[in-house]
Amino acid sequence: MARKKISFEESLEDTDFGLIISAKGELKGMYIPEQMEEIDYVPAEIMQILNDVYGMHMDTDSATIH
Repeated sequence: MARKKISFEESLEDTDFGLIISAKGELKGMYIPEQMEEIDYVPAEIMQILNDVYGMHMDTDSATIH
């Protein structure tokens, strides 16, 4: 059975977030749904992942949002 390849955007639902990670495991960016950008919201669970894995604190570290 052949697997169907879908794009990153096709795989997302309206409220899904995405982390962009390099082949070396470096965090390169984060996809934030449009409706969440307007209210500057990142779920606590994602903030915890960023803290635990990358030592990043979204509330105090500067970040560029794409």
